[in-house]
Amino acid sequence: MSGTNPSSAAENRPGVPRKGVGNDPREQHRDVAEAPGKIWFRDLDEAVIEADRCVQCASCVAACPSDSIGIDAEEGRPTLVRMCTGCSRCWDFCPRSGLRYERHLELAREERALEEPATYAARADDAAAAAGQDGGVVTALLAELLEAGEIDGAIVAREREDEPLRGEAVLATSREELLEAGGSIYNQTMGLGRIDELLADAELGDDPDLALVGTPCTIQGATALDRYDHAPADPIALTIALLCTRSFEHDRLVSRLESFGVDPAAVDRLDVSDGRLRAVDESGDTLLETPVDEFDAAGLRGCDECADFVGDAADISAGSVGSADGYTTVVVRSDTGDSAWEQAAPALETTAIDRPSVLERLADWNRRRAESTLPREFDPEGSVGISYDRHREAYDGTDREPEALNPARVHQYEEWC
Repeated sequence: MSGTNPSSAAENRPGVPRKGVGNDPREQHRDVAEAPGKIWFRDLDEAVIEADRCVQCASCVAACPSDSIGIDAEEGRPTLVRMCTGCSRCWDFCPRSGLRYERHLELAREERALEEPATYAARADDAAAAAGQDGGVVTALLAELLEAGEIDGAIVAREREDEPLRGEAVLATSREELLEAGGSIYNQTMGLGRIDELLADAELGDDPDLALVGTPCTIQGATALDRYDHAPADPIALTIALLCTRSFEHDRLVSRLESFGVDPAAVDRLDVSDGRLRAVDESGDTLLETPVDEFDAAGLRGCDECADFVGDAADISAGSVGSADGYTTVVVRSDTGDSAWEQAAPALETTAIDRPSVLERLADWNRRRAESTLPREFDPEGSVGISYDRHREAYDGTDREPEALNPARVHQYEEWC
């Protein structure tokens, strides 16, 4: 994204004060003036992560050219792991800071080869239906593409064996591995930021084609990297977005389930549909059914700023909203998505979507929530990049303003900077 200057580095920081600036090691002991326009990971950390606005999409991890940003194993959020070069890319690609995601989505709509997205209700006609969520369509589609040689692998999520309901990103390269990962995970796995490590453990050659399944914010980051960075070795050939209004923070989700008397280890599957959350055990018995609003406190706060319920930047979107029980709602948007859908068609039972108005109403509600929550202007016609200074002007003085790093993280920056 640096080549297209989306966050206009020349505008950045012409004197806007930062919280906690006295603890900044860069400004404590350097005699040489800092190059103008640099945005460091610390700036992103204070504005997004410490401010509890991170949606754990891992766009910053994927964007970093020096591998300076990693993923905190305990907290599941981006963290500095080696010296930051101040290249600004983490800021530029983050949909909660430098990437005006609504403009990015508008550009994606304008450039689509398909005049109108095609919407279906579908279900798999084999084991994928039982293993997957709803109709098992995503599992079946990816399995068909793998076996036809159209993709070499798919980055998906599965539940970790050592911790109930916590997801992890995996690279599935067979139908069996896809079936093992079937079902929905309701916390982020940061798969976009784990592509290199996942590929390092696989034998897929020098130029593999991968499918990426993720929440809309994850797909925003992946497609922005493809659009503005033009990385020559980008392995993502197909993007599939999961319809989403909110992801949960794992520990808060577990704590909330326990407050209802539900043992997280007994939960085989969570399902959120029609405004209700259901926890089901291995036998299919319902352990809990309650309005999903009861779990608001377990959600990632940054999700409230997102208007992209349907995953508009993806080749294909999938979820349960608008379809009958046992079916998946599928939206196909691009030529790539259409080709993938045609390849998988023999393994799917497809019909018209049952309640398209429900899908439209929820998308409209999600957009209105984002517009009312965002301190900055929601502007699909604006510039695709938001400078550090413009962000600070909008967020300072609100309940989402940047937060100074805690002492432990300041010490970490002193080690790496």
